[in-house]
Amino acid sequence: MNPQDATSAVPVVLPAPAGERAPIRSPAPALVPADPDHQLSEDAAALVARGLAANTRAAYERHWAPFERWCHLRGRTPLPATAATLAEYVHHLTRTTTQYGGPPSASTINHVLGCLQAAHKHAGQVCDVRLARLALRAYRRDANAPDGDIAPRRRGRRRSAPIAVAQLRSLVHAILTAVAEGTVHPVKGQRDQLALVLGFAMAARSAEVAALNIADLAFSDRGLTITVRSSKTDQDAAGATVRIKYGRRLETCPVRLTQAWIDTLAAHGISSGPLLRGVDARGRLAGTPHYAGRTPPDGRPAPMTNTALNDLLRTAVRRARTADPDLADPEDYSWHGLRAGFATAAAEGGAAPSAIADHGRWKGLLMVMHYWRGGTAWNNHALDKIDL
Repeated sequence: MNPQDATSAVPVVLPAPAGERAPIRSPAPALVPADPDHQLSEDAAALVARGLAANTRAAYERHWAPFERWCHLRGRTPLPATAATLAEYVHHLTRTTTQYGGPPSASTINHVLGCLQAAHKHAGQVCDVRLARLALRAYRRDANAPDGDIAPRRRGRRRSAPIAVAQLRSLVHAILTAVAEGTVHPVKGQRDQLALVLGFAMAARSAEVAALNIADLAFSDRGLTITVRSSKTDQDAAGATVRIKYGRRLETCPVRLTQAWIDTLAAHGISSGPLLRGVDARGRLAGTPHYAGRTPPDGRPAPMTNTALNDLLRTAVRRARTADPDLADPEDYSWHGLRAGFATAAAEGGAAPSAIADHGRWKGLLMVMHYWRGGTAWNNHALDKIDL
């Protein structure tokens, strides 16, 4: 028997990278051969584990565990999974109910399938997803079918509604009104206003905004230079520089608002650490004495989370809806709406797709072109050349 054939499908437990509490289970069980040429030392395995971004590792683990459990209950092999097993799993996912009360969206299932593919790739296994993608295509077609067609399925959560400049101003006005009425502490209102305006001006993902530190900012006569140290499309953490110019209006000027917030932090004795942080009901900031919010065991102030930023946005939408009928239901929005709104507004203003992609740190032009077409739909229209 060839030594390379003497394999056993067992989970690989990788040591946790520095700063993490517990070992990380690999996103997929890997084949561990008896042949030493195919084995990893503990240190090498830890290095491989750290090669994946934390969010990527978390996504693999989150999607692999349910798949592995589903395979176990049905007597199927998770690794390597056959084309039929993957197609059956897609069918299973279309029959599940998410925490939002409906079936998962086609894009969610596509993300799961992508994670399963990546797990196979990292384990050196072939993953045939052709049948699964055909099943997913049918599911997507049913979800997009108009009412009255053959048994259309309800959509899962849709992509966030974009937040245009006018709607951003409505959100800011709602925050300022709440501060003036005394329902929101001025410090919290200042933080929320900055978070929304800066998120829009940077075309930032929520994780990018949450990760900003005071040291990542540099002011000049021209504006603000921000160092984004890592992001979803920057797995190597090479970093990116985002240049923000002064705005025309004080209430939506990202440079002036950021400088004012830095001054507020300094007045509370804060000169380093997270830019955006918790603010309790009395306006006390995370990292200052008597702060009433949660504090990590190490005592250092934690940055705002993605969930906190999304809640901040939806709360602002909820307040602004009474004065702005163009705003949709708060649950239709997520932080991505600011990013989408920036791309659409920039296209409307005549910015080139490449400039939008560079500013927003999009790796390719495919998604940018989607926003660009929407933003320029009424400009240089084909009917402009026709004398109707």
